[in-house]
Formats: sequence, C-alpha cells, structure tokens
Amino acid sequence: MGKPIEILDGRFVYLRRLLRSDLDCFCAWYSNPQVTRFLAMKPLSRAEAKRMFEHLLDDSNGVYFGVIKKGEERPIGYVFLAHISKSHKVARELGIVIGEESLWGHGYGSEAAKLMLEYGFKQLGLHRIELLVFDFNQRARNMYSKLGFVEEGVLREARLVDRQWHDVIMMGMLESEFGK
Repeated sequence: MGKPIEILDGRFVYLRRLLRSDLDCFCAWYSNPQVTRFLAMKPLSRAEAKRMFEHLLDDSNGVYFGVIKKGEERPIGYVFLAHISKSHKVARELGIVIGEESLWGHGYGSEAAKLMLEYGFKQLGLHRIELLVFDFNQRARNMYSKLGFVEEGVLREARLVDRQWHDVIMMGMLESEFGK
C-alpha cells in the first residue's frame, strides 16, 4: 500500500497527492504551448509527458500535489516542492502549474502556492523555500512577491524562449517571513 493521500484544504482549492489517474490531465497540460512557454520548454508528446509524470511520482526528494478546484474531482494543475534537503531544511524549488488555461488569473495558483508553503514550513519543518521565475512571467512574479518571496538574484539571459534571451529571477522565503 502506498502513501496516504494528504489533503490540504483552502477556500477555493484543495491539494492532494498526485495520483496515477491524473496522467491524462498532466499530458494535456504539457501538450499546450501556452502552458509550456512559461516553463521554457516545448510541448511534450504523450510519451514524454508520461515519463516526466512517472519521474515525479517516484521522486523521493520532492512532494507533488494536484490542485483541485472545490466542487470538482480532477486536478486543474499541480504544485510541488522539489530538491528538498532534509539536513539543511531547504526546498530548492517551489513550482506551480495551473494547466487549465481558462482558470488562469482566478487566484487558484496563489492559494495553492500558499497551501504548499504552509505544508513546507509547518509540516516538513523547512527553514527556506526557493524558486526560479522568468522575467517575462510578471503575473507569477507578482504572486510570489505578494506571498512574501524576496528577489535574491538574477541569472542574466539564462533561458532562450521564443528566440529571445530571458533573465531568470531567483526568489526565496525564510520560515520567519511566511505569512507576514
């Protein structure tokens, strides 16, 4: 028997562990060029998306939750903490993908990220959570700033997206800064 399905409850969404049955949703998100652009990647074939999904399910240094809009059963996206160092109490990557494009800008991603931060700091006992965001993703940058992340550095022209070089912004949050 596998790990229990944890539920983190918010006002508009809840988070639960990703399930193998979420594969079709995952493949649809990663085949959408609008979604993958914000991840600086090309759309994936079903086989590529399936390999990536299987890797997430098997990752022992990360936690991955489906984002479920209340009143629905299938995920609208997923949120994760990856590259977790238990000895240093750090997650090197917080990530969120709202794969249902029609639901962008409704606050679901913000709420999911806040629930994941609470999980990381309060349940996992992390001291620090980090992330990377592209300079052109102003909506995500604004969301992360509102959640309390601090810009800590810039990787200049680090990614080529749509034939243009873009900066990658490094952001971090300490446990003492969460919820302020």
